[in-house]
Amino acid sequence: MTKTTAVQLALFEMEDRSQSHMIALYDTAPRFVFVSKGHGRNGEVDLPSANQFVQSVHKEFPFKEATFTLTLQPARIYRPAKPAPGEDAGEKRMVEYEVFPSEREQIVEQVVRRLAMDRSRLSLMGDKQDRVRVHFSLYEIRRELRAVNRTMDVAEIREALEILARTRMIISKVSETGRKTPRPVLESSVFPTLYIRPRTGEAVDGDEEDTYIEFNALVASAIRNLEFKPISYQWMMRLKSPVARWLYNRLSIEYGDLDIAQVTAGPEGVPAMTLSADQIINNSGMNEWSRRRDTLRTVSLAVDSLVEEGILDQVEKVVSKDGRRIDDIVYVMTPSRQFLDQVQRGNVVQGANVSIYKAMTGSVESPKEFVPLPPIKALDVRRRRAKLLSAPSGEV
Repeated sequence: MTKTTAVQLALFEMEDRSQSHMIALYDTAPRFVFVSKGHGRNGEVDLPSANQFVQSVHKEFPFKEATFTLTLQPARIYRPAKPAPGEDAGEKRMVEYEVFPSEREQIVEQVVRRLAMDRSRLSLMGDKQDRVRVHFSLYEIRRELRAVNRTMDVAEIREALEILARTRMIISKVSETGRKTPRPVLESSVFPTLYIRPRTGEAVDGDEEDTYIEFNALVASAIRNLEFKPISYQWMMRLKSPVARWLYNRLSIEYGDLDIAQVTAGPEGVPAMTLSADQIINNSGMNEWSRRRDTLRTVSLAVDSLVEEGILDQVEKVVSKDGRRIDDIVYVMTPSRQFLDQVQRGNVVQGANVSIYKAMTGSVESPKEFVPLPPIKALDVRRRRAKLLSAPSGEV
């Protein structure tokens, strides 16, 4: 079957494998429940007993000048039960758990996003050809993880994908007019469709060529409307803390809106970004430790790692105390020249995507649908992008 492609899908591609794409609103939402205590097999907090109901997570988070809400409903998965006293350990009994996506799922989703940027990975599906599918194999994900010094076996990758496909999220914009029930921006899972080809005999690399996922409507519309921009995949994968990865996304959004002239003026002309520890805790998805000082230490380590990686030049910490107890910490974060170069590069590439789209379609309006693209024209898009990406930029 011939895969249907479009101008926007070709523009989503990138030859530079050090880059990934960020989708601002979607990547700001606290869609993961990060570990802070009670480590289970998946790192989830306080893993419940089998068949136990787990309440949904409800969060508010800011995006630009608006406030959004997120409701996260847990995924139901099956795992082998521990043998009961006197039970034959050789007989595997599966039990059901409700879990939230955590750090492992954050990493796997990032890898899938990176694979989606490879040539001809994406295709359109559905009666209206408005749904976006990406093809890969579990072994390709495992190889990509190894390339960035992370290790997961195929069973872990499969379970991570299942959790991403089964966790339901509802993202809504808080109404400024007092409307009690805001209309959802998205009500879906991360991957509404997941298909993993059944194994045939001994599994080998490439044995699951028909494996694919479907991006949800928010991601698909961002691709259709060219509302994505490159960020550093290398930085994302080098950062050890999931909170640090969220902070990197938040910084990229914050400074991505700056005027280019301001960005190129250097760090001296760029305002620092200020966030309190409580803002980071509430907006990133992390859970709090039982002791406040341990929670604050976790946040500080995440912020400090951005300095160690060269994303920030420096961080000033303003500590507020209640008696001898540290109540909160305000972090005044100054971005590095290297980070600002990455942001500028992302803005230039996003602008070029729009220009190429307009030149190829003859339309000056924002895309309202995916524009079919013949193979010969896809080569033209890639040549233009290769020329663009060969321009000097900050190395990450």
